[in-house]
Amino acid sequence: MEFIFMGGKYYEVIKTPAKEMTIGSYGQKWLEFMRENHFELVQKMEREGTIYKVAESVDDYAWEYRELLDKQYEKTFPRPRDGFEEIVTWERTRQFYTDSAVMRERVLIPHTS
Repeated sequence: MEFIFMGGKYYEVIKTPAKEMTIGSYGQKWLEFMRENHFELVQKMEREGTIYKVAESVDDYAWEYRELLDKQYEKTFPRPRDGFEEIVTWERTRQFYTDSAVMRERVLIPHTS
């Protein structure tokens, strides 16, 4: 697998006959979820040539939502100004909260074209 780093996110380079695409981590997780749970739908989308476009769209949608949740979390629970351990704990808690919400509400659902 080949990855590139753009805009603070890692993307896997997907090579398709038509073009080279980049799909971020949430798009990759959506593809895995769909292949494990919605095989027939994935086959249909692959035949139509839409699976990677949808994965890219899901990734963008998920990252936008995560940015919104990050801002809301920081507004509700301000980041500590002192203490390395407190800051690390705050960062991990924020990341867990936002990532789990994004996965539940944006990624692990069967989006279609």
